[in-house]
Amino acid sequence: MAPWPWTARHLAGDEVRTRIVPWALASPLVVVGVIALLLRLLVGPPSAGTLLSVLAGGVVSAVLLLHLSMQAAERLDEEGRHRQDVLDAARRQALHDPLTDLGNRQLFSDRLQHALARRGSHACAVLYLDLDSFKTINDVHGHAAGDTVLVEVASRLRAAVRPEDTVARFGGDEFAVLCEDLTDELNASRIADRVVSSISDRPVVVTGGREISVTPSVGIALARDEADASKLLRRADAALYRAKEGGKARSELFDERMQAQAVDTLQTEDDLSLAVAQGQLRLHYQPIVDLVDGHVQGVEALVRWQHPRRGLLQPADFIPLAERSGLIVSIGAWVIAEAWRTLEGWYADAGDDCRLTVSVNISSRQLANGELLDAIAVAQPSGRAAGALLVEVTEELLVADAKAGFSTLHALRTMGVRVGVDDFGRGISSLSHLQSMPVDHVKVDRHFIAGLGRHRQDEAVVAGIVGMAKNMGLGVIAEGVETTEQLETLRRLGCDAAQGFLLGYPSPALDLDRAVHPGPGGALRGVLDLDAAVVVPSVVPSAAF
Repeated sequence: MAPWPWTARHLAGDEVRTRIVPWALASPLVVVGVIALLLRLLVGPPSAGTLLSVLAGGVVSAVLLLHLSMQAAERLDEEGRHRQDVLDAARRQALHDPLTDLGNRQLFSDRLQHALARRGSHACAVLYLDLDSFKTINDVHGHAAGDTVLVEVASRLRAAVRPEDTVARFGGDEFAVLCEDLTDELNASRIADRVVSSISDRPVVVTGGREISVTPSVGIALARDEADASKLLRRADAALYRAKEGGKARSELFDERMQAQAVDTLQTEDDLSLAVAQGQLRLHYQPIVDLVDGHVQGVEALVRWQHPRRGLLQPADFIPLAERSGLIVSIGAWVIAEAWRTLEGWYADAGDDCRLTVSVNISSRQLANGELLDAIAVAQPSGRAAGALLVEVTEELLVADAKAGFSTLHALRTMGVRVGVDDFGRGISSLSHLQSMPVDHVKVDRHFIAGLGRHRQDEAVVAGIVGMAKNMGLGVIAEGVETTEQLETLRRLGCDAAQGFLLGYPSPALDLDRAVHPGPGGALRGVLDLDAAVVVPSVVPSAAF
């Protein structure tokens, strides 16, 4: 509704504007005429002075009303422009990344759908990329430096592609480029090569003048068929994964071979989603042996998949897929519950002085997922086995997201669950982070164990880890022990415990129970002859663990 009878509102594009209705400007003169007529009827013909006064009043009123109406119109136009600016800002914020000012996933998806609908005889391609080892950049240089890197990468991306291409940031260090009107896949590959070169050719300078080398891996998917937007993005993601496997800092084009693998992956993912419900998962346990007296002090629980068609699958065959798909959360919950159930049985058999522990591995998805604490709370038994679970997380994972990881691990320790760092020594800042980690023991990475007796520097590293960990009151376990020479060196260095093929292969609970000679108390209280380096008998090797 207009603010004055002599103004009107109308649309001008997306804006609402106010205009003055021309005929309405005569309304004061009409009022003057009416007044003159009333005077004539009531008091007779008015004098010339009276008529002049009335006319002058009418003119003044008309001018005044015109001025007021113009002010009102300007004010309303200003309010309309302000509302339009707010609306435009909200629309842009909803479709753009606030850090880099690139489009976001929603904007990219909308444009991709339109591009697929109108591509005609020309091809369009999606380039999906992320930065190699970006978590390391955040850890070493800080998140502010990481943000600087992302902003610079966004700028270089814009410069590397064509003006008509759409560049978007999906979140974290993930970016995407939509290229339309391509003649063939060679065009897409050339654009991807320019992207890799533009980001990799020179370091990014951050605060303090520090230079950070950055490289991207790029996956390319070409719309050759009736692929929809989500399918094209999945193909580009599969190609990106292949580029990572091929050595990083490179691009890879999705092809028919990848298509077959993608179909196989989808089928495997569908099968894996049923594995827990249909009881197809198995736990194998590898003994952890005390290097002072040879007692089996605990076991590590390692998951296997008894696939209905492909047989017994090792973790490498399905855990990476479980991580990417998110199925690792439900699988991890099952592993925790099953490991505790087995441990309770051993406690019941072994007597009151049983001190066995069971270790389970925790992945990045589990550590970041709030359901981990719930899964442990639900599965935790009420007896003596309640405090015998150890969760192990890699040092690299803890360092990558220290705040969230440490918070979760502190909560676990409050619940009576012990914590260990797996593959210790492989990380970029092992010793400096150890004192702040909420852990009870470390497992020395098998890479250093393999070099014992052959490489003096590996023995020096292991000796340093053992000495420092003990000074901090932490236990030390060596993994991957396969030779008597490694075993003897570890005992001489004062390492607390060890596991590996020399001391026992991963095996089902019942087989392990029978293989480790039980002492008077019952199951898994056996003692190994460490001096003779006796391999646990009757246990078949299971290739990898």
